[in-house]
Amino acid sequence: MTTDIARDGITVTTADDRWPRWRVWTIRIWYGLLSLWALSMSAGVVRLALGQAGPGERFAYATVTAWKLLAVGGVLAICWTGGRSVVAFQAVACGQLCWILAESLYAAQPADATPVGSAVGTVVLWLVPLLLLQPDRRELLRLRTQPSAILLPLALAAAVPLAIYAAHQGNLANDPAHADSVSAYDTTLLGVVLAGQAVFAALRPRCTVWLPRLVALAAAWIGLAGVIWPDDMGSIGRGWGAAVIAGAIAFAAANEAEARRDRPTATLPA
Repeated sequence: MTTDIARDGITVTTADDRWPRWRVWTIRIWYGLLSLWALSMSAGVVRLALGQAGPGERFAYATVTAWKLLAVGGVLAICWTGGRSVVAFQAVACGQLCWILAESLYAAQPADATPVGSAVGTVVLWLVPLLLLQPDRRELLRLRTQPSAILLPLALAAAVPLAIYAAHQGNLANDPAHADSVSAYDTTLLGVVLAGQAVFAALRPRCTVWLPRLVALAAAWIGLAGVIWPDDMGSIGRGWGAAVIAGAIAFAAANEAEARRDRPTATLPA
């Protein structure tokens, strides 16, 4: 017997004969640990609230929470659904791919860098366990999209300035004259991850609702940080910050309109 349970756009399908309890709990334990790691990596806002951000670092501290949760926050949904959320897995894969691509934008790689080894380690740690444990693993690799005529143009339009911003920050990351290469590293990843996840969310994999909401929330927070701290290192400034907020609101509104339109017929598991 199969039962579908919808949790805010994440559909959980239980099939006792194909989902033995040990698989579910192994997935939840492994991805629960990764969730704790993801939350610890995303503690920039907490450190900002505790006053640990130095002069000019508040924008980077505030936004690191947004882009890291975009990159790896899907592990929380994997843990919550016991590995049944296909979109959560694909969002983590997209985020990790964006992370790897962002690191290639640096003007000069450190002498001890091992990009291939890091990429392999990332795949083994974050993606392979679910591929091994998920009975319907082929579904994890199958991208079922329903691109939005509104969301996709918005995402593509935003991706262009975000890519330019990321490339500029990547050049600064290894510039000896730059005051803080760590902030430049973070903001390089910010641009690539936000652009990549916005495009992926706009493709509306399996008509999912929660991923576009997460992207819109993260973008609005990044834009607000730019408005509040326009002169910090790596800040997008007030003008671009306001534009990002406006885009996030439009993205969220379009997503909700699409969700209302598709609600009566949406049957694909998320």
